[in-house]
Amino acid sequence: MQEFFELKLGNMTMQEYEKNFLELLRYVDFIRDEKVKIQCFLSRLPTYYKDKINYDEPKTLEEAIRKSHCLYEQSTGRMDMHKSRKGKVKYKHDHNKKTKQALF
Repeated sequence: MQEFFELKLGNMTMQEYEKNFLELLRYVDFIRDEKVKIQCFLSRLPTYYKDKINYDEPKTLEEAIRKSHCLYEQSTGRMDMHKSRKGKVKYKHDHNKKTKQALF
């Protein structure tokens, strides 16, 4: 039960967090209300996720989990896009340098 209340997303992936949350939830059998389960799940997420998901007012824990996965994938996808843009800009910059050097 203590592990359940100390669980946080931290360095885990959203999938790992979900799995651990659901496994530990069974040891906290006094939490039966769906809204309480949703709040427990969301309260351990970073504010960015919590605020966006709460705004949509999920009715079930399953819905809250699904939305958290979508946000997580979007945020990690943006980071990958940002990295690839840096790579492209650097490549263009290097390409221009080589072209200028070839002209001189």
